[in-house]
Amino acid sequence: MATQSSRRMQFWSSAGALLLGVALALNGCASGSGSTSGSVSGHVSSGGSASVAATHASGGSAPTATPRPAPPHAFAWYQFDSHSAPQIWASVNGASPTQITHIAPPDPNGCDNELAWSPPVFSPDLTHIVAAVGGYGCGDGDLSGSLSVITVSGGTVTNVPTPASISMRLTERDAGWLDAHTIWFIGDDGNAYTYSLGAASPAQLPGISGAIEGAVRGSTFFWQSVSTATTAWSYTLHRYDIGAHSALAGSVSQGAWGPCQCSPGDLASPGWDASPDGAHIAYQVVTPSSSTSGGITSSHIYYAAADGSGANQIARAMVTTTQVKMQISPDGHWVAFTQAAPTPMTLTASVSSPGGSGDTTFHAYSPDTYDYPVWKWDSSQFWAASGAAPGNPGSGTSSSLYRFNLGGSSSVGVAGGVNPWYTIGG
Repeated sequence: MATQSSRRMQFWSSAGALLLGVALALNGCASGSGSTSGSVSGHVSSGGSASVAATHASGGSAPTATPRPAPPHAFAWYQFDSHSAPQIWASVNGASPTQITHIAPPDPNGCDNELAWSPPVFSPDLTHIVAAVGGYGCGDGDLSGSLSVITVSGGTVTNVPTPASISMRLTERDAGWLDAHTIWFIGDDGNAYTYSLGAASPAQLPGISGAIEGAVRGSTFFWQSVSTATTAWSYTLHRYDIGAHSALAGSVSQGAWGPCQCSPGDLASPGWDASPDGAHIAYQVVTPSSSTSGGITSSHIYYAAADGSGANQIARAMVTTTQVKMQISPDGHWVAFTQAAPTPMTLTASVSSPGGSGDTTFHAYSPDTYDYPVWKWDSSQFWAASGAAPGNPGSGTSSSLYRFNLGGSSSVGVAGGVNPWYTIGG
């Protein structure tokens, strides 16, 4: 964003976040306990995708299922150590979780403390992580910090040589990978950049301005822009051909949000995501409130072709007064939502169904969750945090990462986990 207002620094300490003593069930669909409501008929996998072998024509044996092997994958998050320093942890290819970073504790008398990490995104070869670490810097604005590349083996943290004036939002998708050696990122100056590991400086992508969030699908860069005004901030989705360095046709309006006539804090934007194949988008459209306290008066979710054509409303039964976080499942069939206040805030909907009241493909879960929902590789479950990044709504209590089985139960996977991300490598 253009200008960031200040936020009073809030120190969210944790008395040594507890990691559950069992390995995360990332290679199979673990069952668990948890309060849920609603139901989904069919579509739910109990252990990943499977193909059924043909039955012999005469006297054949019963069909056998051949499980689809898991692709390379990594599940990462951050949690506080015994010194209240946020550390990135990860499970690679379903192995037992390990601590990746070992950063120093924050200075209790300082302003520029390292209080939180942005979503830790693995490189396609699972050898590096791109993420930003930071805080509020003695202010009351966005949670932001400096961008780093972390070597998974050894946990070395190397700052990306961005201009000193550029910071990264920690609660938005503003960094990722183009390939195993090149990252993309969006600075708080509204510009988008690429950076090759070891280079002297990043390169700015021409023709992009006002950007706040992005996602790469193949060679297409999907990005969200904001246009600020006193009474309402307007949001638009765009597409960009990275190889050609040019805009693609078809932008989509996401409506407007009314910022409060106060200190706005860490601002959110209307939710959206692009399907894994880049052919479709799911997005939230909001209308602003005229109240001095800001906010929105209505919210609708749509599913459309990547250029915005053929839009259909989905998740009609979801009623929210906030900008949600969302992610489309790897198989492209489902959308998971978090931060959809009021309760229930954790939801899933089908991309091919209206999702109205009584629609069995629309499902609500417990507990309420914040920041991004992240899907497992086989689309059988997703993960989300019960607490948000420090200082944001939902961060008053210790967070846990919950495992939500699609259309079913939920269970705690990691006590103390915040801001998770799931990478499917290649």
